[in-house]
Amino acid sequence: MIPIPATKGELTPEWLSSILGLAGGNRVESVDLQLLGEKDSVSGYVYRANLAYFHEIQDKPASVIVKLPKPRSLRTVSLRSAYEREVKFYQILASQVGVPVPALIYADYDSTNSDYVLVIEDFPDAVTVSNQTGASLQQAYSLLRYMAKLHARYWSDTKLLEHSFLNRTESSIERFNDGFPKRLPLFLSRFGGLIHPDEMAVFNAFPKGFKEAVKPLMQAPQTLIHNDFAIKNILIRGNTQEASTFVLLDWAIIGRGPGVRDLSFFIETSIPPKMRSEYEETFLRHYWRELCGEGVTNYSFEHLMEDYRRAVLVDLARISWTGGQESLVVFESIVRHNLRGRTGSARELDLISLIEKACAMEGE
Repeated sequence: MIPIPATKGELTPEWLSSILGLAGGNRVESVDLQLLGEKDSVSGYVYRANLAYFHEIQDKPASVIVKLPKPRSLRTVSLRSAYEREVKFYQILASQVGVPVPALIYADYDSTNSDYVLVIEDFPDAVTVSNQTGASLQQAYSLLRYMAKLHARYWSDTKLLEHSFLNRTESSIERFNDGFPKRLPLFLSRFGGLIHPDEMAVFNAFPKGFKEAVKPLMQAPQTLIHNDFAIKNILIRGNTQEASTFVLLDWAIIGRGPGVRDLSFFIETSIPPKMRSEYEETFLRHYWRELCGEGVTNYSFEHLMEDYRRAVLVDLARISWTGGQESLVVFESIVRHNLRGRTGSARELDLISLIEKACAMEGE
């Protein structure tokens, strides 16, 4: 049995030889580890392992990506679930999603202590773009096509119910709603100065009307959603403005829910605010046409638009939930970025009317 590494120091040539099925003269001679991402990552550590072999082996990778967890003392319940979820995604679903994702090389998860390791294909020639930089117009259109293809593959597919490891959108809605009494006041005290009056009206109305306002999302067509579809999680290969190939990473919070959840999150996090304001409806129509082109039927653009408005409400609730937690060091810049990405949405999408209608229904 191959042990799960506890630290990067255990990512030895011997361990890597074992997971690659190598022995004797055809083994890894040395490994050079390069930390990717942030040193204070919320979820764990990601390394590029550059491999040198005793003898040249044609079908073995020159490098792989290795993901390890945070120390056991820092693993929350949500982190433990995320580790298991990403391993199961690669073991069960990755080869079936119909869009480019890294190939699985090796994965293991220990449910007794939440130790895990994930070794996946590396794309050293690829580039990434930060959420702060955002997607170009051409990249946005191409990534919405990618998203539609992913969603269409599992559109209204009840087989997803068999995978209990998938996140459920209704669970997120319950969590955000339950957090309003404690987290919303703290969020508003920290970030109120950044919030436009239109968005502030929505935040203030959330405790009374949020859950009822977004309830129709549970009747929307359900599909496989990434739940973190942001440009920072996308590898771009080839010409970054034209004929690019995209590879989607970080499947740790993958779930089952309405496709508009990925759509609204991507537009919020990865589209520069000025571009969002100018092109938002154009992006929605492009995504919808791509869905139809992939064979999705009985889902009108008007239906999508109503679902999208409610998905944006969930985005705002998620921002308040994140910004209202006691420890904010890692998340503060994220919350500020996401608020900028949604400034103007309440007015442009008339979100307050959804809340007011929900409050009126509650009062009947």
